[in-house]
Amino acid sequence: MYKELPPLPWLRAFDASARLGTFTLAAEELGLTPSAVSYQVRGLEAHLGHMLFRRERKSLYLTRLGQAYLPVVSKAFGDLEATTSNLFGMGAEREVTLRCLSSLNLLWLVPRLAHYRAQHPNSRLRVLSAYWAELASGEDIDIDIRYGDGSWSDGEVIPLMHNEIIAVCTPEQRGDGSLQSLAQGPLIEVTGVIDTWHHFFALHAPDCPVPAPAYRVDQSLIALELAAQNLGAALIADVFVQPYLDRGTLVQATEQRLPARQGHYLVLPAGQNHQRPEVTALIEWLREVARSPASGAA
Repeated sequence: MYKELPPLPWLRAFDASARLGTFTLAAEELGLTPSAVSYQVRGLEAHLGHMLFRRERKSLYLTRLGQAYLPVVSKAFGDLEATTSNLFGMGAEREVTLRCLSSLNLLWLVPRLAHYRAQHPNSRLRVLSAYWAELASGEDIDIDIRYGDGSWSDGEVIPLMHNEIIAVCTPEQRGDGSLQSLAQGPLIEVTGVIDTWHHFFALHAPDCPVPAPAYRVDQSLIALELAAQNLGAALIADVFVQPYLDRGTLVQATEQRLPARQGHYLVLPAGQNHQRPEVTALIEWLREVARSPASGAA
């Protein structure tokens, strides 16, 4: 039984080396020397009869077979760890690291964390901020929330939410709420997105001249704050706008909306144990509140 199963230390060495990218970092995690980790990986490759890594200078790159094998090995260790913890009660919930885009972090996630804490009073979260679609290298990220088209290849991708894009400004700047009035005032645009003022006016008022944005910023939060200072109208995903609308700081500049061609996704980086109960609980909660945008908001 299990005659073709390689020695577990070899599999652990492969898993750690693939996740961390070098034998040196894997050795630190496993409490071994880099040469010992390298020896175990070579033993595994000899046992399987195939190379799992391409070794280039001081870095490791998975071969095609290595990429196919890693998720199976990682899941096996993750299932074993989770089952051991569940069956034998080996400790309270461990910390979960969640990385979230800065604006989504402050405007959507943080107002809902009290709701999550009420459901999971023993939870321990490490919340990081990120810009756009940074990869998870250098950090042990359990869950990464990214904005884009979902085409990342460095982990499992789960759709979280797609939102409409709306134009917002202060009540004083709204004027008569027409597109022509909107085009007269300063415009604020978020860089890095594909849904821009050009697309907004092309959809709703193709004959209306569109001025160049007066401000171009890299975060929705900055765009909203500029709009709140009466410096122009901002084009923003509606998931970010609600706190400003609730306070009356901003209003919709016009009734027209733009369907978003990009969205927010959960990315579960390859090599992490996503079967841990505390990780699966957070994933389920994030998807639940995303389905009901008002759910969990303070």
